[in-house]
Amino acid sequence: MEMEICRYLGLAKKANGIIYGLDNIKKAINQIHYLLVCDTASDNLYEEMCYLSINKKIPLHKMEYMTLDQALNTENCKAVGISNQHLASQIKHILDKEI
Repeated sequence: MEMEICRYLGLAKKANGIIYGLDNIKKAINQIHYLLVCDTASDNLYEEMCYLSINKKIPLHKMEYMTLDQALNTENCKAVGISNQHLASQIKHILDKEI
């Protein structure tokens, strides 16, 4: 499953379908279809992401088995929004199977 998530996140990254960081997510909130937050994120960041998720009715998933740094091959990545609707639904489907 981890490889599937990495694959879809990689596709979203190549398609410019990922928005990095809380400030950028807030600016582009109407374009985002799925939110991911890293398990290593601060409590304040997680609370902000939960607030956005609830108020804008955007699904949120907390990555517990790997960091977003690993999944996206970046550094210091704690929160992302997926703006590509198809890829967001595929990632959500995979993560929902996990639960």
